[in-house]
Amino acid sequence: MKHADTHSGVAAITKEELSDKIRKYDPVQIVNVLSPEYYNLGSIRDSKKIPLDQLDARISELDRNKEVVTYCASYDCSASRMAAKKLAGKGFKVRAYEGGIKEWKEAGFPTE
Repeated sequence: MKHADTHSGVAAITKEELSDKIRKYDPVQIVNVLSPEYYNLGSIRDSKKIPLDQLDARISELDRNKEVVTYCASYDCSASRMAAKKLAGKGFKVRAYEGGIKEWKEAGFPTE
C-alpha cells in the first residue's frame, strides 16, 4: 500500500515524527539527498549522504526492509520529494521530510 499526500505522491513526515523515531531507535534510514556543495548546511545526525543524482547508482546502500526518510535543505527544495518518489517506485517504504536541515536546525534537533 502506498502512502500519499496531495501534491507529490509520497507521504511526508514531520520533524516531530522523525525526532520521535530517532529517539525510540526505530530502524529508519535517514538520507540527505543534497549535493555535496550543500553539506556545509549540516546533516541530521546519523544520516547517509546520497545526493539525488547518485541515488540510482547507490541504491544498494539502502535496506529495503527499513523505512527510508529523505531530506534536503528546506521546504523550498524539491530533492527530498523527488528522491522519495524514486525510492517508492523501487519498492521502498519511504517518506519525505520536507522541512529539511534548515527546519531541523531551527528546532534545535541534533546535527553533525
